Amino acid sequence: MAKKISIIGAGMSGLITGIMLAKYGHKVTIFERNNKIGKKILVTGNGRCNLSNENISKLQYHSMTSNIFDLVYEQFNLKQTKELFEEMGIDFVKLENGKLYPRNLQAKSVVQALLMECEKLNINIIYNVRISKVTYTNKFKITVDNKVYYSYYLVIATGGKSYGDSGSTGDGYKIATQFNHNITKTFPSIVQLKTDYAYNKTLKGLKVHAKGKLIKILNDKEEILREDEGEVLFTDYGLSGPVILQLSTKAEPLLSEHNSLVIELNLVTHMNTKELDNYLIKRLHRLSYRNVADALNGFINQRLIQPLLKSSNIEPTISAGDVTKIQRNNLVKQLKTFRTNVTGTYLWNQAQVTKGGINCLEIHDTTLESYKTEGLYLVGEVIDIDGDCGGYNLQWAISSGAVAAKSINEK
Repeated sequence: MAKKISIIGAGMSGLITGIMLAKYGHKVTIFERNNKIGKKILVTGNGRCNLSNENISKLQYHSMTSNIFDLVYEQFNLKQTKELFEEMGIDFVKLENGKLYPRNLQAKSVVQALLMECEKLNINIIYNVRISKVTYTNKFKITVDNKVYYSYYLVIATGGKSYGDSGSTGDGYKIATQFNHNITKTFPSIVQLKTDYAYNKTLKGLKVHAKGKLIKILNDKEEILREDEGEVLFTDYGLSGPVILQLSTKAEPLLSEHNSLVIELNLVTHMNTKELDNYLIKRLHRLSYRNVADALNGFINQRLIQPLLKSSNIEPTISAGDVTKIQRNNLVKQLKTFRTNVTGTYLWNQAQVTKGGINCLEIHDTTLESYKTEGLYLVGEVIDIDGDCGGYNLQWAISSGAVAAKSINEK
């Protein structure tokens, strides 16, 4: 029997929940605080919409309470995701590291396809409304501009606190607490990192290929928390780029507990330490008539030369032939294990995802229905599940939305 169902939030998880429920024949109303759907989808993947990844596994997902990803994903996986979007006219293309995008690499095409599907299925989307309170007796009651909406089921799909400009400002947490849910502490994740490197402003805008490590230091003991290789971007406040965003997934909870964290970059990945040292010996000898800064031109990015020399205690104007073994070893160390202290994460509004959220132990792990209130469902980023950078979070949004819809329909 068709039921009236309310969904708060028209991001990916809310839209997928609504579309699947409408396909099952239910009457769906989605409440959206913005004047259009999918505002956050539009900025994912740098506007290309990294929908998923071919390398999906539980290892790419994290929770501060209970990692229920596998139990949800096995019910609605990548194959089913592709089929759903292909029905809406969105074909997939695989790019670097297994990342899956719409074939035309346009996020707005994904949003348009979702909107057309909502229109086809007669889903009622109410825009420019911010839901802060919901009551429940025998039904859920939502009041908007003196108009009351009743529904048998309620789905909270508001997202977390990341990309606040998109409408994700933590409203879902407030609603969930009205139904006695507990919220684990939230942190920005997949976010740029602030560092104390003296030459941040000098290097602003510089992109390099590097292998990066996030290292925790405690009582002179070092623990490598995460590694990744690819593009690193220097900024005036610290570091960004795909490598840093990936490393950041481990950072903020540790920083909040006053742990010492360091970013280490291998700026010469194609040589080991001995090979690099031998190369520099030959290069500095061959170009001994130049000053050392000029001798490194053509090997190191020009903007990096002066900062790296100064950090190696090498005066840039000395002759390349006068560089001592100790100084050369210092330079090798800078190139292979460049280090800078992490002082914090960048703005919440720049974070791609929220770490933490509604406690997974308070949610049925195979249906996503609340243990606290029958008929209340929680999907997407509002739950304490966050994925790595690379399409993993949109896959979670899709899978969780589809599974919640399936559960509601079966009830």
